[in-house]
Amino acid sequence: MHNIFSENIPWALGIVVVLFGIVAAHRLFLYRQKKNKMVKASEKFRNEILTELEGLYPTTHYWDKNVYPRLAQSITKIESAAIKFRPYAVRKSDFDSAIKKYCEYCKSLTWEKVTGWDMYPSMRTPGEIGPKEKFKQIVEIILSFTKDQ
Repeated sequence: MHNIFSENIPWALGIVVVLFGIVAAHRLFLYRQKKNKMVKASEKFRNEILTELEGLYPTTHYWDKNVYPRLAQSITKIESAAIKFRPYAVRKSDFDSAIKKYCEYCKSLTWEKVTGWDMYPSMRTPGEIGPKEKFKQIVEIILSFTKDQ
């Protein structure tokens, strides 16, 4: 007796392999598409931050008195950029905390605080970093989320 099933096994196996290849190729295409969107979002976010903070970051040299209102004014644009980028952030709660820290710091940073820190080194605690260096660190933390992608 002739067994039809045993003759069709190679065909069935071939069809399964082809279907598996199609599914794998489609998933790879979707992964690359998602990755490209994440990279573009990261680049856009990074550029928005650096454009808004031009002249303030990464430099930590002398800031004129008129810089401090600009820090507070930057909050709106930084938050707006963060809202657009947030869906692409890998660690969303850490990202939200970094943006919140930036906003709080920029609201509280004043010319008097920075000048006082510079003028009275005896009032500093050991290991304390300066206000401009702390600002730089906060911005670097925010920008680090663009490297996760």
